[in-house]
Amino acid sequence: MKYTLLILLLACTPAHADTNKGLQDCLDDLKYAYEDFDTFDWSKAAACHSKIIEEKVKAERAELRDFLKHNPRYRVPGQSQNRCWGKPRDMPFERSRLTTGKDGMTAEIWYKDKLPAGCFEQGPWDNREVYRK
Repeated sequence: MKYTLLILLLACTPAHADTNKGLQDCLDDLKYAYEDFDTFDWSKAAACHSKIIEEKVKAERAELRDFLKHNPRYRVPGQSQNRCWGKPRDMPFERSRLTTGKDGMTAEIWYKDKLPAGCFEQGPWDNREVYRK
């Protein structure tokens, strides 16, 4: 549990560091001084900081849109690990036959001699790599 908390804390730190740096830049641009705390126009600083956060979120969402465009299986719950989702599957048999008669039912299946490696073995985690080649 403590390792999970430590990893979570370390993973979240860079995101806040960027926005804090942006806020400091905004305050520097607006020439903030500690002595002017009561008279400083904080709405201008907040608007500047909001623009920085908005640009960051816009970039993250563009990245997410691009990822989902090339990996639509992540839009469907439960399909994120299914690398074959949306791709044609190769069946392991060539043909099958089902016959019924007076003695009962008979099922026959003709399997292929060789099966190529399917998309589970060869499929990439992120399909954007496939489209870039």
